[in-house]
Amino acid sequence: MIKTLPKTYEDYVVNGWTRCENSKTDMGSNMCFFNISVFDLNTLLTENVDLILHSENVMKSIDEYMDSFISVLLIDKDGYILMEKKNKDALTDSDINLPVGGRFTERFNGNTAMSTSIVENKPICLAGEEHYCRVYYDYSTLSAPIYFNGEIIGLLAAIGRKSKDIKNTLGMMAAAAKAISIEYEADRTNKQIIEKNKCESAIVDTMTDGVLTVDKDGFVTFMNQVGAEILCVNRESSIGRHISDVVDFKPVILDVLKTGKGYIDKEFLITKKTGEKIHFIKTAVPIKDEKGNIVTVVDTFRKIKRVNKLLNELNGAYANFNFSDIIGSSIKIQDCLSKAKAASGSVSNVLITGESGTGKELVAHSIHSSSDRNNQPFVSINCGAIPRELLESELFGYEPGSFTGASNKGRMGKFELADGGTIFLDEIGEMPMDMQVKLLRVIQDRKLTRIGGNHVFDLDVRVIAATNKDLFEQCKNGRFREDLYYRINVLHVNLPPLRERKEDITELIHYFINKLNVKMNKDIMDISQAAMAKIMSYSWPGNIRELENTVERAVNLCNGGIIGEEDIFIENLREESHTYSTDAEGRHKNMDIVSENEIEPLEDVEKRAIERALNISGGNITITANLLKVTRNTIYNKMKKYNLSGE
Repeated sequence: MIKTLPKTYEDYVVNGWTRCENSKTDMGSNMCFFNISVFDLNTLLTENVDLILHSENVMKSIDEYMDSFISVLLIDKDGYILMEKKNKDALTDSDINLPVGGRFTERFNGNTAMSTSIVENKPICLAGEEHYCRVYYDYSTLSAPIYFNGEIIGLLAAIGRKSKDIKNTLGMMAAAAKAISIEYEADRTNKQIIEKNKCESAIVDTMTDGVLTVDKDGFVTFMNQVGAEILCVNRESSIGRHISDVVDFKPVILDVLKTGKGYIDKEFLITKKTGEKIHFIKTAVPIKDEKGNIVTVVDTFRKIKRVNKLLNELNGAYANFNFSDIIGSSIKIQDCLSKAKAASGSVSNVLITGESGTGKELVAHSIHSSSDRNNQPFVSINCGAIPRELLESELFGYEPGSFTGASNKGRMGKFELADGGTIFLDEIGEMPMDMQVKLLRVIQDRKLTRIGGNHVFDLDVRVIAATNKDLFEQCKNGRFREDLYYRINVLHVNLPPLRERKEDITELIHYFINKLNVKMNKDIMDISQAAMAKIMSYSWPGNIRELENTVERAVNLCNGGIIGEEDIFIENLREESHTYSTDAEGRHKNMDIVSENEIEPLEDVEKRAIERALNISGGNITITANLLKVTRNTIYNKMKKYNLSGE
């Protein structure tokens, strides 16, 4: 067929005929192929709704300049008719049927300008016999691609009677298709920008920090909902207003506009006109143009309570125990727990007393866990373990550069970190007198001022204190302030020593065995009667802590499923304690007859006494301290001084 063409045609015409012959297209086919369901047609129109929308006005505008055309068509990239504009004034042919959903495809309709435009990627005009199928011999077809991002997304096409002048309108068709491309691309770009802004706004709105931006003149250009809630303002009405008119305090962000210098994680305590204080951590970043001029300032801020909460979560400053973790069913311990549970329902301060190792900290945790503050911080500090010169800064914090060695950013104290929750002051009997005065003032006023600072911080902190000393006796001896004693001793919980609740020992031992089985991957089932009798015969000066230590040693040494008497190392302690008493008595007798020149240096006597106590206690610092009638902190310091090691 191609070889018998009566004249020379353009390459795109010949190529089109070749494709038709290869596809075995019927030259007697109809103008348009229609074989689409209603569902698929609706889907097709929905997917191309934007293209249809932007093409409609352009098709109307070119319709009046194309009198010779029968129809102007919008076609998608696959050849489906999306829209048809008929020329009512043009001579129409009853053979022409171009319904929406009809398709131009070379397999069924031969080559047309529409199919050729897609293949050749350019505007095309075909007239008469340039078409493969005879149905088009009396007509001309024109088509120009519509682009988005360099790819064809549709065609602007037309069909009319064959005419010599019809190719002159191809330029207009191409220009119209270009206009549709530009409008479509602009709309899609605008929608992408809108979606991007929505996405960015959504991201900012999910932030737990407040965010606001101001322009170079201080007018608010953006504020997220969290920021509006922190500042107690209306988000929508704040946009476009000067920041000074939005908040009822002097906005520190104006200083950034004035100086051009931002800051990162800077602390601010702001007092509103109402007297309410807002405690912030803020970061302000100035955005500058290529000339170095500020165009906007981005300000992020969060309340200090949220910062403290994050710090406490990282530091584990929350109660880890509750009353169900306290083992024992004796009358004494149950009476003690009854008082502790009553304390958990109160907001008053609590003093927990008892010998070392009786579980004072466990009770403090449990009181907090069962209180209304259980979701708030539980901050613990051992007053006897911190040097007196550092205790004040640990408790109350300090401002930058307050003293030699102070951080240049300052630091919050334990009381601030515990705000809203509970602070546990362990070994409060070891607190120096001068610190007791400062602590009393903070507890009384519920306010504090950091070292080197002027700002007064309001506090909402419940105090639970613990000691193994008789504070009332300490008050009599002038070693503890009486007014502080009454401040912390509103509610009193006294923990009995283990020797007074021996009926709980069996339960405690089985609890420790089960716990240690898991920890050490052991399978110990029980403890022998002989071993239990040995345990019951001991007075346990180190209380539950010493008992747990003894059980753990026994679990380590036990090779079977039952802990035997040989696994319990208590008798050695008692024998060594007896030996120590005998030796001490002998030494005192001998010292009576030693001449004055032969007296030993005091440090030698002290060192030897600590060594012997450590030996008797098996290296247990608590027992050593009890034997020598001093605090654990003193033992640690002396061991360091004399280079002694414990267990």
